[in-house]
Amino acid sequence: MSNSDWIIAWSIRLAMLLFVIVQAAQWYGAKRPRMILFLNVLWTASFILFLLHVAAAFHFVHHWSHDSAYMATANETKEKMGFAYGAGVYFNYLFLGVWAMDVAMIWLSPRPISGTQKNLAMLGRMYLLFIAFNGVVVFKSGWLRVIGSLCTLLLALLAIRFYSRSKTL
Repeated sequence: MSNSDWIIAWSIRLAMLLFVIVQAAQWYGAKRPRMILFLNVLWTASFILFLLHVAAAFHFVHHWSHDSAYMATANETKEKMGFAYGAGVYFNYLFLGVWAMDVAMIWLSPRPISGTQKNLAMLGRMYLLFIAFNGVVVFKSGWLRVIGSLCTLLLALLAIRFYSRSKTL
């Protein structure tokens, strides 16, 4: 495995590992300010690792070409799903944007956040979990699917939590 392959593979693996750890800890109900701060730092570190993954993939694999990323997405989708769908790359871009907004919100928003902000954050996290699930369950194999299974469980729990919360609003 070349250095570029190693950076691309392990930056996303570590990002998703931290992603699952933070989501699980938040689901479990971390309430102490120090724990919340620690989880916010981990969440930000996870996002930075994801940015490293995207930058490394665009630099080493796609040579900063959107068309190359589009075609690679289409080819991978065809290989795994039986049909070419390059537009899936836009879901990855949205994933990056939603995660960036989520990280910005945890550091820039006033405390406590409003009900609307909580609902938006919850919807954003559900989207992140859904895309993470697809990235590691549908398109990967082996132990990465275990992480994807955890994402699936967390997505289901968040959906239930969101639904029950929205009924009380």
